Amino acid sequence: MKENATLNNILNLYEKEIAKNVKNKNRIYYFEKNKMQNIAEIIKIIKSSNYKIEKYNIFMISEPKHRIIMALNIKDKIINHYIAKYVLEEKLTKYLDDRNIATRKNMGTDYGIKMIKKFIEKNKKYSNFYVLKMDISKYFYTIDHDVLLNLLKDKLNKDEYNFLQIIIDSTNYDYINKEINNIKNKFIIKKPKCAQEIEGIPCYEEGKGLPIGNMTSQFLSIFYLYELDHYIVNNLHIKYYIRYMDDFVLIHHDKNVLKQALKEIENILDNVYKLKLNNKKTKIVSIKEGFSFLGYTYKVINNKTIIKIKKESYENIKRKIKEIHNRYKYHRNISKPFMTIMSYWYNRKYGSQLRVRRIINRCWFKKLEYEK
Repeated sequence: MKENATLNNILNLYEKEIAKNVKNKNRIYYFEKNKMQNIAEIIKIIKSSNYKIEKYNIFMISEPKHRIIMALNIKDKIINHYIAKYVLEEKLTKYLDDRNIATRKNMGTDYGIKMIKKFIEKNKKYSNFYVLKMDISKYFYTIDHDVLLNLLKDKLNKDEYNFLQIIIDSTNYDYINKEINNIKNKFIIKKPKCAQEIEGIPCYEEGKGLPIGNMTSQFLSIFYLYELDHYIVNNLHIKYYIRYMDDFVLIHHDKNVLKQALKEIENILDNVYKLKLNNKKTKIVSIKEGFSFLGYTYKVINNKTIIKIKKESYENIKRKIKEIHNRYKYHRNISKPFMTIMSYWYNRKYGSQLRVRRIINRCWFKKLEYEK
C-alpha cells in the first residue's frame, strides 16, 4: 500500500503497542514462535492490499458498563494499528478541529477539562450563560458506512481506500450478530439484575457501525463528524465548543442561539450523517444549574467556578483500585500498581482530591496493612 510499510515500523508497533497491551499472553507466545515470518507476511499484505480480516473474537466486558468488544488476532491487530497510525493519522489529522479532542495526541480528557474551564472563564463577563449538552444515540453502532467512505474517497489513494473499506465493512459478517446475541443471552442468565442494560446493547445493521475495539475505529469515529465541527464553529459562530467522541458541549450567552443551533445540528445529523441524538442526554441548561462532561460537573455560583467529580466516578475509582489490588496482591513488587493507583489521584486533580485520597487510603493502603 505504502512505501514506508517497513520492517522497523511494523516491529515498533508490535513491540511498543501490541505485545505490551495484549492480555492473552498465549497469543503473543504463538506469534513470537514465528515472529519474523509473521511480520514479513504482514508487510506483504499491507503492500499488496490483498486483505481479509480473520474472525473477530467477540466478548463482553461489564465495567464501567456492559459493552461488546470485537478483538482482532495479533496479525490483524498489527495491521489495524498500522493503518490507523500511518494512513489515517498522517493523512486525515489536518482536517480535524482542535475542539475535537478524543483519542488524539497531546489532547484527551485533561486537555478537554482545561478547555472547558477556559470557556467558562471567558463567559463569566455575562450575568448568566447557557450550555447545550448533546449526545448521539448508539454512536459506534450507527455510523453509516457509505457516508464515511464518501468522506474518505478524495483523501486517500485507491489502495488505502480499498483497505479501509474492507475494515469498515467487516461489521457486515453474519456471524457477528449471532455471536453478540449468544453472548447477551448468556450474560442475562448470569446477571438477571442487569438484563435491561444488556438487552439494550444493539446488534449491527447492514452497512452501519464500526467494530468496537479497533484502533482504526477510534480515529474514524472522531473523523466522521469533522465537517460538522467546522460548521458549528464557522457557520453557527459558536466558538466555545468542544466534542469528545459523541459528547458535545456548546456554550453561549444567548439561550435562543443555542436553541437554533440544536435544531440545525439535529437536522444535519439526521439527513447527512444518518445519526440520532439521545434525547435523554441532550438539553440546554444554565451555567448556574450546571452540566456534566468528562467525569466532572461544572457550575458557576456567585462568579465562582465549581468543579466536582461525578458521584459515579467515585464508585469507578473504588472498583478500579480493588481490581488492581486483586491483580497484584501476590506480587512482591508493588511499584507498578502503586503508580497506577496514584495516577487516579493526579487525574482527578480538578475535583475533591481529599475525597479521592480517602478512597485510595481505604481501598488500597489499609487493605495492604491488613494483609501483612
